Amino acid sequence: MRKLPGVPDLAMPARRGGAAQPGDVPGPVFHEPWQAHAFAIVMNLYRNGQYTWADWDDYLGHEIQSPDHFAGAPPPEEAAANGGRGANYNRFLAACEADGAAYYHYWLAGLEKMLHVKGLVGGQELAARIAAIARVEAAGPRFKAGDRVKVLDIELLGHSHLPNYIRGVSGMVEADRGAKVFPDSHGHGRTDALQHVYTVRFQATEIWGESADPRQSLNFSLWDYQLTPI
Repeated sequence: MRKLPGVPDLAMPARRGGAAQPGDVPGPVFHEPWQAHAFAIVMNLYRNGQYTWADWDDYLGHEIQSPDHFAGAPPPEEAAANGGRGANYNRFLAACEADGAAYYHYWLAGLEKMLHVKGLVGGQELAARIAAIARVEAAGPRFKAGDRVKVLDIELLGHSHLPNYIRGVSGMVEADRGAKVFPDSHGHGRTDALQHVYTVRFQATEIWGESADPRQSLNFSLWDYQLTPI
């Protein structure tokens, strides 16, 4: 990728609020979990030697300064308030200070392009995974907290084990843990291997009978396909 000829003097104020990065200000700086995930992916790949920091700085800088992010010029009063600087400067600062999500969208955009160029994750693979996630999110979870479910009594192949003593046992959904990548299918290169995972609570008496202590219970994390509604 072509290096930027130079970084303009943006006279950027001290970062605060939504524009803060970890360590810039006290307290949490990520407004949403995906922002922390984006930051962690960038840092881990860098530490694993997948690219240099100069590479990352180049791609992130390009996203921040890219005119594609900002259609049209800022209002005259906005430009005047910022010393006549252009749309990129004003819109970027305004977006970052108002909502940190805008800043980490730049991280995601830069990371996607860099991984494609480096041959780590191609554009087609990324598009397929995004489409798979969108399908699962559109369908939504089958169960919600409080639903009664029963574990299927099935013999499983592969690495997704199901303890014998909860097969055919009824329980209650404690929480939906979101859509996760099903490892057995993912290991065979499938990008549609996404299922919701649920935490299900089983009373001890449901598992071991009336002789068990009714005050005791067990929680298990189970895949969607392992459960049926009651």
